Amino acid sequence: MLLNKTINKHQPVLLDEIKAFIPAEKEINVIDATFGGGGYSRSILQDFNVNQLIAIDRDPISKIFSRELEKKYLGKFNLINGCFSQIDKLVNLNHTKKNINKFDIIIFDLGLSSNQLEDPQRGFSFLKEGPLNMNMGMSKSNLLASDIINNFSENKIADIIFKYGEERNAKKIARSIIKCRKLKIIKTTLELAKLITRSIPNLRSKKNKTNPATKTFQALRIYINDELNELKLALNKSHNLLSPKGKLMIVSFQSLEDKIVKDFFNHKSGKRWRSSRHYPELPDNGQITLKIITKKPIRPNDSEILNNPRSRSAKLRVGEKIN
Repeated sequence: MLLNKTINKHQPVLLDEIKAFIPAEKEINVIDATFGGGGYSRSILQDFNVNQLIAIDRDPISKIFSRELEKKYLGKFNLINGCFSQIDKLVNLNHTKKNINKFDIIIFDLGLSSNQLEDPQRGFSFLKEGPLNMNMGMSKSNLLASDIINNFSENKIADIIFKYGEERNAKKIARSIIKCRKLKIIKTTLELAKLITRSIPNLRSKKNKTNPATKTFQALRIYINDELNELKLALNKSHNLLSPKGKLMIVSFQSLEDKIVKDFFNHKSGKRWRSSRHYPELPDNGQITLKIITKKPIRPNDSEILNNPRSRSAKLRVGEKIN
């Protein structure tokens, strides 16, 4: 892949809905914690009075899509490569003359970028032939999907698929993987996807419109990139970076992430704490520091889903920092 010929294919999800929560009457400081293809950053810089916008992304490819904005909004915008779980440290490393430590808007889009999905060499898509990679970059380890599929035990593979993909057929899929890899190494995404499809009962596959490989690929990606723990760390640190009345906006695409976000918002807003196996127990009597703006998550409208089918599972939750 030639980097200078890379085309930005990513479409920002729920962009108009997010912009509706951004104040237009004052100068703002913003963190785009998941820059991706830069859709949110570009639109905010264009339509709002931005003093400083710091973008973060763990994927080195994001630098390609930030160059134009860094030139056009010199001194107002810059991108830092790193994991958003280190958002506080990354903000401190922001090499600008502006000494900013509180922000009016912090945005997370937890979905996989179309630029990542459309590149077969990244191994995220079960529809394209590519190596079993799925590492987003900046990970604590160099673990790849191929390492899990070809080296982990049957029980460990089944546990990963069930826990992070919520796949009922995890044991059947894991058993098929072990059986197949005894004959040959499983090397590509399509090999794995076909294996998964054969593992799941035909009746279930016909009734379910979702590709049978969806949950397994999700599980592998989440495990490899430690996505749920990254999110938990990022939420607390982002909350501390908000200015009074600052807004935390989070777009999630699957139930594990949304549950973590919902529980975090509930806890910080003083709602009764609900135990979750994905989030550590916190005391119920903590200080109330967040107001929930979206009583129910905002979903894409029919027009957006038609234009961008990948947006169909998106949920936007917004919280506001209390003075």
